[in-house]
Amino acid sequence: PIIVDAKSGVSGAGRNPGTNNHFSEVNENVRPYNLGRHRHTAEMLQEFAAAGAPEPVWFSPHLVPMTRGILATCYVRTRNGVDQGAAQAAYRRRYEGSPFVRVLTDKLPETKATQGSNFCDVSVLAAPAERLVVAIAALDNLVKGASGQAIQCMNLMFGLKQEEGLWAPPLYP
Repeated sequence: PIIVDAKSGVSGAGRNPGTNNHFSEVNENVRPYNLGRHRHTAEMLQEFAAAGAPEPVWFSPHLVPMTRGILATCYVRTRNGVDQGAAQAAYRRRYEGSPFVRVLTDKLPETKATQGSNFCDVSVLAAPAERLVVAIAALDNLVKGASGQAIQCMNLMFGLKQEEGLWAPPLYP
């Protein structure tokens, strides 16, 4: 199976107030939620199948004490050992020309580096002896989430460059 272990800030829980979103409940706490039944699991299954990897997915989301951002660490077993160079080359090829995806090779993604921007930082680590690939991604779910996605789609619908209006730099370079 593909295992997706994600940490999400409180803004990912939506706008409706609830006991689980109160500062006193979230502060100094990390809590898993909707294990095995999260609404985004179906989307992951769909996209993995479309990419030719129709594997089962276990999505393990956690609420962390921050306002915005998502950090996902994804674990995939490979049939054959994949080395670090091949894994990084595959990522560079896949995201070449993607204006808002930054493939990091010298450091790991972190939410603060994407805060306030439409960027998604990704990196990949390979452990060939264990036949394991670990992919890590960080993004600001308030910008790169539905709002940034909506602007990119609108730009494409109106024949504009997809990045039009979305070039704000991260708040913390």
